[in-house]
Amino acid sequence: MRATFLSSLKLGPLIMNGDNSGNLPTLELNPYGWSQTLNMLYIDMPVGTGFSYSETQQGYYSNDTLWVDHTYEFLQKWFIDHPKFNSNPFYIGGGSYSGLITGPLVQKVYEGYKARHKPLINIKGYVLASPAVDQFQEENMKIVYAYQRSLISEVLYKSMKENCNGDYVNIDPQNTKCVSDYEAYSELVRYINEQQIMEPLCVTTPGLKREMLQELQAPPTFWCRSYYHIFVDKWANDENVRKALHVRKGTKEEFLRCNRTMAYAQTVQNSVQYYRNLTKANLEALVYCSDLDMSVPHLGTQHWINSFNMTIRDKWRAWFVDGQVAGYTELYKMKEDHFFTYVIVKGAGHVAQTFKPKEVYNLINRWFSFSLI
Repeated sequence: MRATFLSSLKLGPLIMNGDNSGNLPTLELNPYGWSQTLNMLYIDMPVGTGFSYSETQQGYYSNDTLWVDHTYEFLQKWFIDHPKFNSNPFYIGGGSYSGLITGPLVQKVYEGYKARHKPLINIKGYVLASPAVDQFQEENMKIVYAYQRSLISEVLYKSMKENCNGDYVNIDPQNTKCVSDYEAYSELVRYINEQQIMEPLCVTTPGLKREMLQELQAPPTFWCRSYYHIFVDKWANDENVRKALHVRKGTKEEFLRCNRTMAYAQTVQNSVQYYRNLTKANLEALVYCSDLDMSVPHLGTQHWINSFNMTIRDKWRAWFVDGQVAGYTELYKMKEDHFFTYVIVKGAGHVAQTFKPKEVYNLINRWFSFSLI
């Protein structure tokens, strides 16, 4: 998975309402904002994401290890500056690519808590959303997922499994049968939206933004969820908005929701061991995935969870919102009375709360209130 850094400008209590008028998008109260019941702290990390900036060019160079160190340092400074929150139960959340880094960060914070380092961060657990944790396994599982979703034929799947020996990442170029099968697979899924396989695939690169904004001023021929991403950039780059957010002049020339140009080195390919270690900690864990997400298939997530061989406390069952099946869940017992909750959100794409806000809101509220999902 290539690292693409999304700004943490999530607007938890607010939602953006863009239209085709060409005017600045407006904000409305979000009925499913997590901040209704939680104190939310969003961090633009690494430096260069969102409105964050460095006073030196060197400060923009980062990697997974530095991400953990810098985030931990930030949290320490934040709790020193805001001591009234020291006693609050603290949870760390991460999703997508940051799943690789959240595990090391949680372990670092937990070790600091056990050693009674000051300021004492009262960590109680972590939440992962469609997390990349084992990049090799998750990439391999895309082929299994594509077969299960009828994106490729059974004949091709069986041929790939045999000719590639179940490894679709480290393909030997001399293995012509495997190469041919993988090319056939790639062509079949080429125009599938990996983020949500049931929605259209749309290109919204920075170079096309102006043209697409002009397009959106007239009724579009078809709808794309990524149009909202363009509205976010338009809103965040408005001078009045930047002033209201107290963005310092001269620090950030342009806000990009997805910054694909970061000077960032990926140094962690697999963080399964960190999460395995955390099953022995006095922490609660929630991991939720989406059944229509092919970018980080839930099959890969289930693979590393199953490798922990945890005791099943509550076997696989449906969970409901408004009397309808919202997905499926399984509960595992970890150390003492601490539990690992795995959840599938039905009908959602990669960022589940974007596709199913009511369902994920209910999921989060129930989990934090220690009630059954």
